[in-house]
Amino acid sequence: MATTPTDVTAVLNRLMTAASPYEEIAVTDAMITAGLMWRCPCGGTNAYNDIVCDLCAADRLWIADQTPPRYKCWKLLDDLREGLKDWFDDRARVRRPAAVGFRVTNEYGDDPAWATSGATVYFPDSPTGTEYPHDFAHSWVADALVEISEFDRPQPGDSLRIVVPAV
Repeated sequence: MATTPTDVTAVLNRLMTAASPYEEIAVTDAMITAGLMWRCPCGGTNAYNDIVCDLCAADRLWIADQTPPRYKCWKLLDDLREGLKDWFDDRARVRRPAAVGFRVTNEYGDDPAWATSGATVYFPDSPTGTEYPHDFAHSWVADALVEISEFDRPQPGDSLRIVVPAV
């Protein structure tokens, strides 16, 4: 059975209804860490599928991919997105980013490619992102980046930022 954002919202609402005030704080923090809720830079907490903040009405950051204009929404980007979901799901107590950005490199040979290291992770409350300290080498993420690079080589100045959905 597939889980939808509506299912997630229903489950989270039941958890919040059942929680005591102290438990509510812990549940909210856990949901933000898991990417099932998002925190606005203003400090407001919002449901997964809210696209504006309930507190300040600011737009949610990182709701769309940023890819080179010649890249269309193709299966290779979906494979990368699934690889990112699996990567972060396999790491306990690691905050799931809202999006991950990749840089262009020539480190793997003469042709440019998307790098598996030096990625930038973006959280709903971090407009500039932070460098991710781990290398995606030898993972499904790396395989997807290789396939994308081989299908259409990145050019200097290209950016690839992929939204990582919670479900």
